Amino acid sequence: MKALYKNPIALILIAVTVGAFIFLKDQLPALDLSQLTPTNIIAVLGYITVVMLIVEQFIEIFVNDPDEKNKMQRKQRIADICKEVENETLEQATKDKLLSEKIELEGQNITRGLKRKQRILIINFGIGLLLAFSGFRILSGFLFETSLNSGASETQLTLVQSIDIILTAGIIAGGSDRVHRLIKRIKANFEEDE
Repeated sequence: MKALYKNPIALILIAVTVGAFIFLKDQLPALDLSQLTPTNIIAVLGYITVVMLIVEQFIEIFVNDPDEKNKMQRKQRIADICKEVENETLEQATKDKLLSEKIELEGQNITRGLKRKQRILIINFGIGLLLAFSGFRILSGFLFETSLNSGASETQLTLVQSIDIILTAGIIAGGSDRVHRLIKRIKANFEEDE
């Protein structure tokens, strides 16, 4: 909750959303969510997980790591340093020098890994946007299909579809691991209820 107070953009967006809802309340009829069942939710999460796996494999094939050879050399050097530091006959000054080299090599691996991960995340988001614009969407594509066609206004259709495009692209960019964990939690909760 503290993060919300420290983020003025989130507060502004919340205020604008509440104001827009109050202003447009009469023009926005309630959506019919009667078909929103646990089975539909799990099915949608399953579909999106499969799509995310395909996107992740596509990215792994086409986005190579040009620093892979150097990363392996740094890992090997870190392992060698760990073995050398364990030697009790080594002087303290030499140990300190080796440990500082190890820290520097680990930092290089982390920095380069984060840069690659960020590049992959941006590419995943772009692919997710393309999929969402082509019609694969989480909310309006699966869950709200009948309710959007029945009594929703044009403003609602536009808002839901716009949010859905961004949401779908973001979820696809996030990767399948998190959705897989979410599906496991949902299944566990439903099994406990039964």
